Amino acid sequence: MILEGARAVFAGSSYTNANTAKVARAAGVSAPALYRYFPSKKQLYLSTLKDAGPRLLHIWQRLAQEAADPLDLIWTLGLAYYDRVLERSPVMRLWFQALGEVGDRQVRAALAGNFTAAVDFLERNLEAGKAQGLVRRDLDARVAAWHFMAIGLTFDLIHLLGRDHELDRSKVENWGRLYLESVQAAPRGSSAPHRRRAASSSHSGRRQRH
Repeated sequence: MILEGARAVFAGSSYTNANTAKVARAAGVSAPALYRYFPSKKQLYLSTLKDAGPRLLHIWQRLAQEAADPLDLIWTLGLAYYDRVLERSPVMRLWFQALGEVGDRQVRAALAGNFTAAVDFLERNLEAGKAQGLVRRDLDARVAAWHFMAIGLTFDLIHLLGRDHELDRSKVENWGRLYLESVQAAPRGSSAPHRRRAASSSHSGRRQRH
């Protein structure tokens, strides 16, 4: 409960501007009670950052169980990330805010741990796609995983700048198709990747197969 309240407060401002009294109110506890669990604001901030990574991976792992294949998972993750940005997801906003604090070694380590865990997950998914013949065998899966994360950060940046009208869902779906085409293996007997089309329903977020 405390970390959930802290996540919303730190995401809504920054480590520097957030005050512990506001965090305590958001968590439904008194300020003295807050300090019984966390001896300093910095310890609370670091704990909040470290808690956010496993939460995101838990969501991704659940989506992975529902995905038809590794490429379907990439598509689903991308649209889910975009939709969560529009819902002002505190986890994504917290990470983006924390990038301004990476001059602090401990903050940098906590944030790097979250990002690299996400990249590890994506890399494993792409390697699984290679094993299934869905992803190009010459693809550097690590670089492609970081590329995917960079796309997500672009969603965050556009949202934080108040430019959501420049990247609506149809444009995001087109961007997603371009990314998939860049990693997808060509069908047998063809030198070009098979083009996949998104489902017309914006709620499903799934690709239709041809």
